Amino acid sequence: MANQISILLSFFITGICTGVLFDIFRISRKCFKIPNLLIYLEDVLFWILAGVLFIFTVFTFSEGQIRIYMVSTMILGSIIYFLSISKYFIIINFKMINILKSIVFFILKPINKLIKSKKK
Repeated sequence: MANQISILLSFFITGICTGVLFDIFRISRKCFKIPNLLIYLEDVLFWILAGVLFIFTVFTFSEGQIRIYMVSTMILGSIIYFLSISKYFIIINFKMINILKSIVFFILKPINKLIKSKKK
């Protein structure tokens, strides 16, 4: 019984991690102008990483056995993450990345002016 609870908990956490991974890709699309080809590659990379995470969890916690309750618990973890934490995770990280972008732009602006003046 305790083993099954730990398996459920591990798949629940895997669902949350998959949701976080998905949000990371969403944040990158909001913060940076990304060409369509790169968006397709990001989608493929997301599914590869999500699959590797799932397979890792299956082999680590359930000895390679896949049961419907494991997949259901993983989906439940993702749904609970998206309904509760996802919005705040996106807002906080979006603001942090924009602050970092403005700091980098502020630092690079004088260097950029210097390079332009040297070219003239």
